[in-house]
Amino acid sequence: MNPDSSGPGPSPPELKALGDFLLQDPLRNSVRVLILLSLGMNPHLGFTDLLELTGISKGSLSHHLDELREAGFVVTRTVFTLAGPRVRAEITPVGRAVFERLTQSLVEISKHGPGTVPREGSAAELPPG
Repeated sequence: MNPDSSGPGPSPPELKALGDFLLQDPLRNSVRVLILLSLGMNPHLGFTDLLELTGISKGSLSHHLDELREAGFVVTRTVFTLAGPRVRAEITPVGRAVFERLTQSLVEISKHGPGTVPREGSAAELPPG
């Protein structure tokens, strides 16, 4: 038996519920979750802002925005500026509800404090990034 395994008990049920929630499409992808969280904090962001935030290619970002749009989480609009047309992504009421669910789940999980989630073989062992 590993001596470190006697510490934390079972994971809080909120963690399992969040995991189940994130298994549904289109939330299975961390880039889409990042986009949704970003739009939850900033109701609209430009395509260039999202490129910088995610660090992915234009084609990949377009694909992820399409997935979020098809799910009804975001809308995209072309706005005309002095510098030319720009694509802007906006969160929808459905996307806002998903954002609220994600953030509330994280708040509930954080109430359990450190040492409540098993660490062995988990993402908790990843180096800080």
